[in-house]
Amino acid sequence: MIQIAVRFIKVSIVYFIIGVVLGMYMGMGQKFSFTSAHAHINLLGWVSLAISGLIYKAFPIAAKHMLAVIHFWLVMIGTPLFTLGLFLIGAGKLATIGGISVALGGFLVILGVIVFAVNIFKNIKANG
Repeated sequence: MIQIAVRFIKVSIVYFIIGVVLGMYMGMGQKFSFTSAHAHINLLGWVSLAISGLIYKAFPIAAKHMLAVIHFWLVMIGTPLFTLGLFLIGAGKLATIGGISVALGGFLVILGVIVFAVNIFKNIKANG
């Protein structure tokens, strides 16, 4: 089984690629209606997941806790739902479905962040 830290980092690289390709598509085609999706793919997908992975790598006690697994799956489900919804809204298609996707994905991401915070505060101590 791959360590949770490595999983976070590997998935973040996939989001990095998606974000860069989407940014290039937007720039070359002067299609900036996907700016919100692009920003969230980069910030939630690339940056937040990479930082989470690095924190779990630096603090293996938190990575070994079941809360890390729960955090992983909440953001693995929530982030694509959230960004897909933003993409649909930006495309001007299926705005209702996009709104539902944003709401559900956003809720899961927020829940994942709360689980991450609980894990960090519970398992990481200043003196070892």
